[in-house]
Amino acid sequence: MVDRLDKLLTLKEELSARIAKINTELHNRRTSGKFSEQVVDRQNDDVLLNLKSEAEQELEQINHALTKIENSVYGICEKCHGKISSERLDAIPFAANCRNCFE
Repeated sequence: MVDRLDKLLTLKEELSARIAKINTELHNRRTSGKFSEQVVDRQNDDVLLNLKSEAEQELEQINHALTKIENSVYGICEKCHGKISSERLDAIPFAANCRNCFE
C-alpha cells in the first residue's frame, strides 16, 4: 500500500508540475502579426490545451484515489464493490474499477 501511495503522490506532483508548465507556456505566448504564424500558434495552443485537459483529468483520478485511501476504501471497485486486483493497482494505481467492470 505504501508503494502505491508513494506512486500516487509522485504522479500527482509530476502532473501538477506539467499543468503549471503548460499554463506558463500558454500565458507567455505572443502572437505575431503574420496570419500563417498565428495559425501555427493556434494549433500549438490547441495541443497544449488538450495535454493540459488530459493531465487535469488524470490528476482528478489521482486525488480521488488518495481520498479513497483516506477513507479506507482504496482497492474496492466502485461498480461491483469487489476487490481490484493488485496487478491492476500496480499498473494503474488510481484505478476506480476492477478489470471486469472496466471492460
